[in-house]
Amino acid sequence: MNNNQPLLSIGHMTYLNSEVFYWRLSKTSFNLVPMPPRAMAAALERGDLAAGPLPIAEILRMNGQVRSLGNLGVSSYGAAKSVFLFSRVPVEKLSGRNVAVTSHTATSIQLLRVLFNDFWKVSDHQFVGVDCSHEAALLIGDPALELRSSSDYDFIYDLGTAWTTLTDKPFVFAEWVVRNDVPLEQAYEFETQLLKATKEGLRNIDEISRFRANHFLTELDVSAYVRNFSYFLGDNERSGQMDFQRRLDQLPAWRPDSQTVGSLR
Repeated sequence: MNNNQPLLSIGHMTYLNSEVFYWRLSKTSFNLVPMPPRAMAAALERGDLAAGPLPIAEILRMNGQVRSLGNLGVSSYGAAKSVFLFSRVPVEKLSGRNVAVTSHTATSIQLLRVLFNDFWKVSDHQFVGVDCSHEAALLIGDPALELRSSSDYDFIYDLGTAWTTLTDKPFVFAEWVVRNDVPLEQAYEFETQLLKATKEGLRNIDEISRFRANHFLTELDVSAYVRNFSYFLGDNERSGQMDFQRRLDQLPAWRPDSQTVGSLR
């Protein structure tokens, strides 16, 4: 790499399901910037980041600004184990109710919209911030894992399970992309190191498990959780992506604003 070039700023997704990408990735060759999903997508779109594992819904929206990086991402066939709709009533009774949504989500809220429309037949609901009164709440990532272990909600729905039940396909939650204006030499250098680091991360899941175990996840829990995901996107994952885009395109265009509110029908 040309030493006169500044270090690439790379989005660092700190969720447990992305740890394999970073566990052996050089912390000196790149500037790793920790961000949740929605913020990372906005930063990459602005040009503050060169690359990162972006929410798939944001990648679809940013068509033409970014390209795939190594066919790497985060997908699951069936349970995602950390993308949950927590509800006080059965999901089929959420029509006309308030659904709280974490401000971190970009893809999961769009997946929930698809599932409400195509799977659960929920309508006239209102997405609100997590501090508002609600009957159900969508949480993702590590906060969802923690709430799952201590939830006082009566019903918990895994969006990955619902998607695969509906389509018999995997769901891709995030994909590594790089901005198209990043110099090819730098992009290739990062892609090479990212692929190597991911393969090494997958060989060191037991080590990751010892480091990331906590009061609500044992080492065995962490290992099972990480191994649940696919990190290399093949034909089946691409088919799931296309199905998601098709279903999402059939809904009115909508993105959560900063207050995460909006009436949806």
